[in-house]
Amino acid sequence: MSMTKTKIAIAVALAALAALAAVQYQTIQQLRQENGDLKQQAAQVAPLQEKLASASQEAAKAAAGPLSQAQVVELARLRNEVSQLRQQTNELGQARQQIQTLSQRAAAEAEARRSLEASAVALQASEEKHVAAINAMNACISNLRIIDSAKAQWALENHKQKGDTPTMDDLRPYIGRGPNRELPTCPDGGAYTVGAVGEKPTCSVAAHVLP
Repeated sequence: MSMTKTKIAIAVALAALAALAAVQYQTIQQLRQENGDLKQQAAQVAPLQEKLASASQEAAKAAAGPLSQAQVVELARLRNEVSQLRQQTNELGQARQQIQTLSQRAAAEAEARRSLEASAVALQASEEKHVAAINAMNACISNLRIIDSAKAQWALENHKQKGDTPTMDDLRPYIGRGPNRELPTCPDGGAYTVGAVGEKPTCSVAAHVLP
């Protein structure tokens, strides 16, 4: 159950990571587009500012004295041009603010992605550690069963009774493995206690218990 929950958590984290990566990609594309537009608008800032200053001066001069019909028309044109230039300048400022907002959002999403990646790595490592612990426990319990069976065979062949306690060397002929009659060892480095006849052998690792 614990392994299943860990796998589900990893799958959820990876799915969230993929979704965030897609959103971040779209944000970056939007940011690049906005940045290109901003560069084009920025190239127009200096000319706009100069034109705005010139138009303002012309409008001020025209408004200083009596106006002919032609000057009234020209003044209206200059005022309209000043208004348009100011509007363009305001729009440029808004575009800059949007770019800044998008940049901050992209940075936040990148940080969230890095956090999710770290979480996924941690979950994967946790699962691998858990699986390794379970495999070690199962291998150790299998060894304890072998020792218990060997102890029963030793007692039968040597006419031993309950309470008689063999050593691991006594059991070697029954459980030794390989050409040197090697005895089983705990994968986690635990120490085996054979115990008396009628008792279950034990391992010093707490979780390694023969059912």
